[in-house]
Amino acid sequence: MSSTRKATISDVARAAGVSRSTVSKVMNGTQKLSDATENRIWAAVRQLGYQASPHARSLSTGRSRAIGLVILDILNPHFTGIVKGAGRVAREHGYALLLADAEEDPAQEEELIRTLQAHTDGLLLAGSRLPDDKLRALHGPLTPIVTVGRVLSEVPSVVATEAQAARELTRLVVQSGAQRPAYLAGPSFWVNSQRTQGYLSTMMELGLTPAVISLPGVDLQGGAVAVHSLASHTPPQSPEFPDALICYNDIVATGVIGALGQLNLKAPDDVQVVAFGPENPLLSHITHAEIPSQQLGAEGTNLLLQTLNGELPPLLHLEFPTALALGTTSLSYISRTS
Repeated sequence: MSSTRKATISDVARAAGVSRSTVSKVMNGTQKLSDATENRIWAAVRQLGYQASPHARSLSTGRSRAIGLVILDILNPHFTGIVKGAGRVAREHGYALLLADAEEDPAQEEELIRTLQAHTDGLLLAGSRLPDDKLRALHGPLTPIVTVGRVLSEVPSVVATEAQAARELTRLVVQSGAQRPAYLAGPSFWVNSQRTQGYLSTMMELGLTPAVISLPGVDLQGGAVAVHSLASHTPPQSPEFPDALICYNDIVATGVIGALGQLNLKAPDDVQVVAFGPENPLLSHITHAEIPSQQLGAEGTNLLLQTLNGELPPLLHLEFPTALALGTTSLSYISRTS
């Protein structure tokens, strides 16, 4: 291909061995073909660097070829992982991904959703804090929504196995000797309710007394404040002080470890510290239930694109497993490496 001439739809059709109309239908999402044919066409598009006119394409299909993604907090690595996964799948299917950060503000989130709905074909909502009735009202045939990290009847969703992850973390610290593991809980939405349920059911099975402590914030400061508040009415040297803390996320866990150090307590020797969180090289020392953030973003986008193409998915709610990643903040890591 000459560097001075832009690739045309005819070039793509010739390279893929199909007609121009077939290329157009695949790129516009107006017809579903075999995976082999579609993969061949998209491979030719990428190889030739073909770019269809967005204006012409939107006129012919009535679509913007853009999807929106509203995330709870752009500073949280879990949500940046979702963005990465969603962006990759969107690009592979010729869609632009428009990103908005709700900054943990439901009013701002609703405003962003309504703005993006006017400029996109559909939306992904990651960590939405809107009430159920508002979410249902915003979702419809012309304004489809897929939620990430929240299950709501009638609205497609992708989630991690949060309750199972909580069960595994609880059993892990108990098997390593903990008798008083406490859960530092996040906001009262779907993810936290699942984690709380998993923790409580496991503590009951093990015959241990549960302790659920609400965090003032799901960040470094929230973790530190929770530890100092706990220490103010339960002295760290007393037999009632938790010997393991299961943290809502690994950012909270980082604040917890720092606060424990200020109280002359070490993790994991004095208090085991474990958490929920995505793969993150910067926090790999923390034992955690690894949330498949990128996979959630990718599969959520696939589910949204299926909906846009008129394909009714066999399951509206998809669940993906977590995995235990051992770090130096739990005794299980010490015992396995000694």
